Amino acid sequence: MNLANQHITAKSAIATLVLSIMLVSTTAIALDANNSPETGYILCVNKKTKAVTYPASLNCSSSETKLLIGGQKQISQGASGSTSVESLVAAVLPKVEAATYAVACDEISVTATGVSLTLSADAKKRGYNGAVLTASYGLDACLDSSVPVTQDGKNFGGYVWKIDEENNLAIVMTISKVNTLNPVLKAPTRGSFLMTYIRGSRENSLPEGSIGTGTLANINPDFDEEIANIWVGGNSRDSWAPIVDKYGDFISIGLKKPGVFCRNLINCPSGSDFLRWSK
Repeated sequence: MNLANQHITAKSAIATLVLSIMLVSTTAIALDANNSPETGYILCVNKKTKAVTYPASLNCSSSETKLLIGGQKQISQGASGSTSVESLVAAVLPKVEAATYAVACDEISVTATGVSLTLSADAKKRGYNGAVLTASYGLDACLDSSVPVTQDGKNFGGYVWKIDEENNLAIVMTISKVNTLNPVLKAPTRGSFLMTYIRGSRENSLPEGSIGTGTLANINPDFDEEIANIWVGGNSRDSWAPIVDKYGDFISIGLKKPGVFCRNLINCPSGSDFLRWSK
């Protein structure tokens, strides 16, 4: 599912809650406001009947659970108390920024993420020392071609090595070593903090440096191909952006569980950390 150009209205947001298995919303604005498009949306879910209502204020009754749909300042509850999303982002952002790159192909620039991969003997023989993962949309024209893989003006020398069109994934080898994100070793739990970060950007897309945050609602246990539908504050998040946890560890890219990479794109050894929670 490609959500790169999808826009979600307030009315369709309710349907998205039912159909989506993950929801990401933006950090922002303030809590002392009405429940409106300008301040974001709050939906209330009855704990017993599961009925969804749209309140006029930013509060739900004691019999309801609050869902934040975008724009609202979020609070992540931890064992030691409440931690603001801003604090979590501040802690994670340097790590994610360091391991994300922009890959350009035919005037399209997409976000790619450095991950710890076992490079094939052929890749090493051809002089490649690193690799980044991204979604394949926009890179088809550059398959088996050299492309710039950049970060803050530095080019790491990329080559579009392999594309998995069915799952919308691509691997790009790099001449220079890249910074990487470690994979999450256990399946993320419901309610856990999530963040996305866009390094590359294209026309009509979110600008470079855009950050999306939210909490995990669920991971589909039956379909390994798709991890989530992700929505960021009324604008869809580029599917190339990595999803990370509160430690900045890698969960997904292109809406796929890590096991999909190993079966269709990367030759992961049997003990690979990518297979810990996603067979």
